[in-house]
Amino acid sequence: MDNYIKNLLDFFYDFSSFLENENYISAIDKNQISIDYSSNNKQGDLATNFLLIIKRKIIKKNFDIEKELNKRIKSIEFIDRILISKNGFINFFLKNDFVFKKLNEIYNKDFLKYINYGDGKKINVEFVSANPTGPLHIAHIRGAVFGDVLSSLYSKTGYNVFREYYVNDSGSQIDKLSNSLFKRYLQLFGEKIELTEDEYPGQYLIDIAKKIKNQDHDKWLNSKEEETIKYFKNFALENIILEIKSDLEKINIKFDKFTYESDIEKSNIIDELFKILDKKDLLYNGVLEKPKGDDSDWEPREQLLFKSSNLLDNEDRALKKLNGEWTYFANDAAYHFDKCKRSFDRLVNIWGSDHIGYIPRMYSIIKAIKNDETYLKILTCQIVSLIQNKQKIKMSKRLGNFVTLADVYSKVGKDPIRYYMISTKNETAIDFDLDAVIEKNKENKVFYCQYAYARASSIINKANELNINFDDYNNYNNKEIISDEEMKIIKKLISYPYLLYQSSYYNEPHRLTNYLEEVCSDFHSIWNKGKDNESLRFIDEKNIKKTISKIFWIESFRIVLKDIFLIIGINAPEKM
Repeated sequence: MDNYIKNLLDFFYDFSSFLENENYISAIDKNQISIDYSSNNKQGDLATNFLLIIKRKIIKKNFDIEKELNKRIKSIEFIDRILISKNGFINFFLKNDFVFKKLNEIYNKDFLKYINYGDGKKINVEFVSANPTGPLHIAHIRGAVFGDVLSSLYSKTGYNVFREYYVNDSGSQIDKLSNSLFKRYLQLFGEKIELTEDEYPGQYLIDIAKKIKNQDHDKWLNSKEEETIKYFKNFALENIILEIKSDLEKINIKFDKFTYESDIEKSNIIDELFKILDKKDLLYNGVLEKPKGDDSDWEPREQLLFKSSNLLDNEDRALKKLNGEWTYFANDAAYHFDKCKRSFDRLVNIWGSDHIGYIPRMYSIIKAIKNDETYLKILTCQIVSLIQNKQKIKMSKRLGNFVTLADVYSKVGKDPIRYYMISTKNETAIDFDLDAVIEKNKENKVFYCQYAYARASSIINKANELNINFDDYNNYNNKEIISDEEMKIIKKLISYPYLLYQSSYYNEPHRLTNYLEEVCSDFHSIWNKGKDNESLRFIDEKNIKKTISKIFWIESFRIVLKDIFLIIGINAPEKM
């Protein structure tokens, strides 16, 4: 099934290029041209803002753009007619035969072979990558689900996707983690300990310390300091990373690779990178300005710096600390160089919104390596606030009372977590109501959509019990018995390939849930009207042809819903 909406969009791209080349209009931003297929404001089956954009750019004032448009529109086989509204939108009406032809292709799942936009290109998606200093908590969940669903979207649209987690297992935070664990170990033997302000107070370290005590008893009370530090560091990392993997698996998230910062440090990849940067005259020894808002006794010092301000950053960045160790950025730059060397066609990173200030330097290093500003795409996720009993749950990492992924999972399960974490644009903060997402009502969107699937399944099962065979649907020509309400759903169903294209192209999985909620609301509306209006009921044993026409689009409805559920990673229940 060709993606007819994308084809229509391409038609307008080509038309605008023709107008520019013939000097009828001045240059336009083609990305402003849009096709509306879902809003209730449009007056046709599809609508575009093409004329609104073009009319502002017309150079030859006597040029009749509408006449030229009408002449070209006639070549589009699926358009029955157009209507230009008073506000300048072009509304399109689809031919009925075309609509049912496309519905048939949904039913036969032919649409799957027409969404291969990725063409097998390799794409690396790095997400979560939480520091292994404790269990995953609510701040990590959104990025985890967003990254996983986006990866599934890429796979669905023809990309060869590789999921990766970068483990920051080096540096001062890991040292503080091992120190905190050792203190908890000492505490188990009756020693009075005091955690510093920047150490880790959570209960999880007490649990890990108990494991060490049960396994090694008092072995580490009098061992050599160097050996003890190494052991506690490795033990903490091993246990926390295992817990992270286990928690992610609860919500069906798995990675193809865990890359460790310590391995990057041990390799010669950073030296290889620096040779490239040096050859491009992007390294120098210099002194950075005092950081803004830093009230400490800061002293200027010479460091190895990267000329990121020559590229996409607003200032240069340090690559070495005062003690000669590589900075976090240096290791991260080497890690990204390692990904570049692995022959991916594209890199995508999912970060928390607190890393926004870090983005320009990473774009700069990739531009230095690849000379390509589009090779890396960094997407950020805004914060999630937990609501319970109509109150925001107060959390403090310092006090160790944050809410973990495992906590949320135990309260609501996998499906609400996965659904709601991608139901809003990733750059918008969300409130996650622990009470509301387990209610079985229409306000609970995941339940509402799954209930629509279960209802549709019950109709199919009833038809099977009555031995109604709807595989011969195409032999019937009485499609006029489909109601306006049903046609509204059918036209949304055949737009599904374009939805996949949009969601993947714009990196916006929330378009899937918006679409789901619209089409499921329409379905529930028909179901409810059918209680009073017999003509809207799905099964009429006295009129098998009418029943088969309805069953056919309902099965197509189930196919689309199940496909979206699969991408989101939630269940498609046959009964509820």
